[in-house]
Amino acid sequence: MHDDLYRHFGTQNIWEEYTVAKSPVVEVTEFWTANDNLLLPAVIESRNISTHDVDTWLEEPPARTLTTGAYTRSVRLIWVGEDRDRHRSSPSASDLNFLARTWGLEDALAYGRGCFAGVSTLEARGGAERRVFTITYHPKLAVAWSHSTACGTCAIVFAEGEERTELLCIFLSEWRGSTVAHPMYPGLLSSLVLAHGLDKTLAEIKAAVREVEARTGHHRFASRHETRPAAGELGSLSANMSGCAAKLANGTRKMKVVEAINDFIAQHAPRTASPCAQDDPFSSESLALLRHRVAMQEVDTAFVQQRVQIQIAALFHLIAQQDNAIAFSTASATRSIAASSLQDSSSMKMLALVAMFFLPGSFVAALFSAPLFAWEDVYASDGMGVATRPQFALFWAVTAPLTVLVFLVYGMWMCVQGRKERAKSHNAIPLGSV
Repeated sequence: MHDDLYRHFGTQNIWEEYTVAKSPVVEVTEFWTANDNLLLPAVIESRNISTHDVDTWLEEPPARTLTTGAYTRSVRLIWVGEDRDRHRSSPSASDLNFLARTWGLEDALAYGRGCFAGVSTLEARGGAERRVFTITYHPKLAVAWSHSTACGTCAIVFAEGEERTELLCIFLSEWRGSTVAHPMYPGLLSSLVLAHGLDKTLAEIKAAVREVEARTGHHRFASRHETRPAAGELGSLSANMSGCAAKLANGTRKMKVVEAINDFIAQHAPRTASPCAQDDPFSSESLALLRHRVAMQEVDTAFVQQRVQIQIAALFHLIAQQDNAIAFSTASATRSIAASSLQDSSSMKMLALVAMFFLPGSFVAALFSAPLFAWEDVYASDGMGVATRPQFALFWAVTAPLTVLVFLVYGMWMCVQGRKERAKSHNAIPLGSV
């Protein structure tokens, strides 16, 4: 039943498909443990094997003699992914599939590609004596390995960038042979590299939070001398804190995965515990140390998360205050403009009154100065009457129709504009229907 579920989930590929067509080498790391004393540090060797020599490498004897005595190969590990130092990806997809079939890790790799994060145990195909395990943390790390008494541990590790560098640094520690030979050793490595990544993330976020706290002044650390943030920095500081909050959320996920890995190790460690409890690298004391470290990371994460939320709230209020100040300045400018408009309106009224005072006289003067009246006949007459010339009738014959035409054109233009406005109002979508 479990195998059917693993194969079903293995059809859902979440990870990016590994499709390296050709690679000249396969990058491998081997761990050798002393036969006489498992408390001695294991010997670690990393090398590149030509793709043509993979079969020969698989057939190499599991025992060898070094200057310090006889050793047995306990772990075989191949690296999958891009090596940024060499600008090369390895191994090829065909070599990867071949090694997975040889070590019985086909189902483990398929299931690992179908998980964002998690740990699992699978039965080897064909009912073999070996046990198969997998750990995934998308998109940073994926480890699939099998373990048997005869062949030891055979592991495939998907790791690039910081995760690969951190694993190589972990290898530099003097691991005892009993630790390396344990079936859960790849799980321990995964737990350590993810926990270290969480520590590094928290350190980066703390540095960013300290910088923002110094700019906002919203803290009670007496040793810091803050400066008020410049107006143009609030948006960038807020974006920085939002990014830190997202990183903390990812760190919480990583911490949960580390807890699951530690529980996974504890679940499977008793099955292969050393006869002597003091030599057991996965004893209850060691597992308690791992759990305690994760618990303290959880406390530190909660502390940093609270600081980030405080700064986000502080920046929100600072931005609101800044917006209020801008709105107040805008309102003051609007009041000034309104006062100026009122003063201009009063001035225009005064000018209109002056124009009205002079307009009748100007109209009469213009009318009388036009050659529409026979002023020369006034002196020959004893009355006040003034005869008109023929141009007087022509003046009104042209002026009256032209005035009416102007008013008609203006009225038609106003009707057209009114129809356009009514059409726009009719075609507008009501807000309640959106």
